[in-house]
Amino acid sequence: MQKQTSYLGIGCVALLVGALAVTNQSLWIDEGAAALKAMEPTLPAWWHNLRAEGNSNLQLLGELFYLWTWAKLFGSSEIALRASNIPFFAGGALALAWGFSRHRRMQFAVTIVAGTNAFLWYYLSEARPYIVLFAFAAVVAAALFRLLENEDEASTSGIWFGFFCTGIIGLCATSLIAVPWAMGAMGAVVFWCGLRASFRMAWRFTGWSIFLFVSLGLLAGYYLWTLGLGARASDVGRTGLINIAYIFYELLGLAGLGPGRLNLRAAGAGQATAFLPGLACGAVSLFVLLLAGSASFRAQINRRRVVFFAIAVGLPFALVLAAGASAHMRLVGRHLAPLLPYPLALVAAGVGRLLFQPRLWQRLLAFGAVGVLLVSALEIRFAPRHRRDDYRSAASLAHKALASGEKVWWLADLSTGFYYHLPLG
Repeated sequence: MQKQTSYLGIGCVALLVGALAVTNQSLWIDEGAAALKAMEPTLPAWWHNLRAEGNSNLQLLGELFYLWTWAKLFGSSEIALRASNIPFFAGGALALAWGFSRHRRMQFAVTIVAGTNAFLWYYLSEARPYIVLFAFAAVVAAALFRLLENEDEASTSGIWFGFFCTGIIGLCATSLIAVPWAMGAMGAVVFWCGLRASFRMAWRFTGWSIFLFVSLGLLAGYYLWTLGLGARASDVGRTGLINIAYIFYELLGLAGLGPGRLNLRAAGAGQATAFLPGLACGAVSLFVLLLAGSASFRAQINRRRVVFFAIAVGLPFALVLAAGASAHMRLVGRHLAPLLPYPLALVAAGVGRLLFQPRLWQRLLAFGAVGVLLVSALEIRFAPRHRRDDYRSAASLAHKALASGEKVWWLADLSTGFYYHLPLG
């Protein structure tokens, strides 16, 4: 009963954070494309729109289908579309809590850390697949944490195996870019349990195993088909060391303390100079929590666990970076969303270690660090500099000009123009 109450509390906190994070700001380019598909009246019309577009959105099949279904129930306003993320955010928070079900302090800490992460706040308010990716990655990560906690219990549990399979299929169905993370997780399980024991586990839960491999086979065929059509991510920009640093800057929740994305695009990293005090405060806070978290896991570190996480986390990370570099794609934090549960768990371990220490200064250190992360999340949500491209205002100006008999050259994204009812040709 106490455990159920704990999960209920975590779910309520996550739903509250999700509701607060969602905004009615203007849709931007990628959201506009997703919104037009969600607004299609029938499933064949949805598929025709997706197929006619022919770009990397074809590789977001599960997310775009979910958004279409959601819009039929709740509408296609900016808030309605973005609110589709809230159930998945709550599910991801609950999954991480389940991953530490034997550690109440860790459950409490991971809920705090997820609820104050600026990256999650930002993408809660974006009708794109990144919160969904986080949720399924959290399911997979939680299953891996449970496996490390008690291999015998996990490997003989149908609940654990079903949970793991659900996370793997969800990751692969949501986006092609998540496939390496699913492969890494499965490889880590085989490494940890051994090939023979892994086969026995798959045989023990035949129904789930068939469902997993049939689903992955169908998805593999579908993704190969899209690649044959030439569906690729945008090749605007390049991936380099600065991008890698920016990925962790975003994922670890510091972005709210720095300049807005539009300013960074326009003027470059020099814009960060004015925000150095806040960024330094955030960096020190994270360093303290990561250091404390590392100390919490120090006794558990051994060669086997290092190899396990190298397969589950390091290998997918390297594959995604290599794919981004070879495809001339500029990777940012959102492309590495499946990585997020792992640093979140490490930061949460730091919060849990400091927050429950007998010494007052250690508890104050934890409160201060979490407070800085919360400020970053609130800045991401409320600070004007973090607002998206304002296509709604641009469309409003265009409508006024058309009403006055003027000609309008819409040199901007077509999908957002259609969404805001411009009479485009």
